Amino acid sequence: MIENLIGKRYAEALSRSVKENSLLNPVLENLQACKNIFATQDQLVRFFSQPSIPLEKKNNMVRELCDRLNVEQVVCNLLVLLSERKKILFLGKIAEYFEKIVDRRLNQVRVSVRSAQTLSNENIERLRSALTKILGKTVLINVHVDEALIGGIQLKIGDQVADATIKNRLTLLKQKLEKEEVA
Repeated sequence: MIENLIGKRYAEALSRSVKENSLLNPVLENLQACKNIFATQDQLVRFFSQPSIPLEKKNNMVRELCDRLNVEQVVCNLLVLLSERKKILFLGKIAEYFEKIVDRRLNQVRVSVRSAQTLSNENIERLRSALTKILGKTVLINVHVDEALIGGIQLKIGDQVADATIKNRLTLLKQKLEKEEVA
């Protein structure tokens, strides 16, 4: 899809313009903050979608947004460029691809953890340590509590899912029983 190509191209260009690895996370945070504003402010999307609004007004809006969010200059430059090229509405995809580039450059992986109960800091650190040994990368963990899981834990690393929840086990048992009834 076109938005994937655009997202990847601009994310790679942004990555090349950020020479120091220590600046990658602040730039990513700035990019995600801008993406979130566009995701939550429909008026902003309509403003940038409107062809009758002059480019100068759009660029001024971008600069004002950058000032309010106190973003890194490299992110502001990207946003102005995107505005000028009428690509600013692809910001979500650009942020998505830039996050992958940051993870690759910093040798880290993001793990989403869903559990039925709140995990203690000790359990999170044990999980992080074990995953670091297995994956050989720095592990960033994002924990979500989902009581619908009944018990257990579910890990998502990229597009891989490890599901050791009671809900999943019950679903598998139900499917197995349904197959046996049919036979």
